[in-house]
Amino acid sequence: MNHPDQESQSQAGLEITMPDQHDLTPIYAEFGAAVHDTQVLEFGLVLLMALATRYDDAQFTSDAVKALSSAQAGQTLGELFRAVRKKEYFTSPERKAIHKAIRLRNDLVHRFMVDKVEQFLSPEGRQSLLDETRGIRDAVQAADRIIASLIDRYLEEYGTSLEELQDYASELFPDETPAEAADE
Repeated sequence: MNHPDQESQSQAGLEITMPDQHDLTPIYAEFGAAVHDTQVLEFGLVLLMALATRYDDAQFTSDAVKALSSAQAGQTLGELFRAVRKKEYFTSPERKAIHKAIRLRNDLVHRFMVDKVEQFLSPEGRQSLLDETRGIRDAVQAADRIIASLIDRYLEEYGTSLEELQDYASELFPDETPAEAADE
């Protein structure tokens, strides 16, 4: 009897052999790490927005703030960056790096696994997926370093801490309603 992951499926005369789960583990691990990196970038942009709001009196619409703390937060990452750009200066290479990271993030989260499904079937394809995912991680981490440098500048310039900022950001982006808090 074949292992379930090794079962062949026949579709219009074409046999597809599913890879062993062990062969997929590195891809899933790298994909998860890449998604985590994109969340770190997203949080960095939110932190930068909170800093600009607090220390530079930047104004962001309440709709933008609500969208960031909702299920559609990922879809508004580009909008968040556009809002932050109105307050912060970015060189052309920095803007391009962050826009690239946002585009890669959106592709990774919304299409990557579906668009690349055929690559899972061969060792070469799986290696290509690993290489591509690592490239995405590199680009996202580079963009995050740009955002982190601006955050560090604020922290130094205004003598604040991440803890103080986190308290302030939690007021901007509440994650539960009063009714949910009462249920705890």
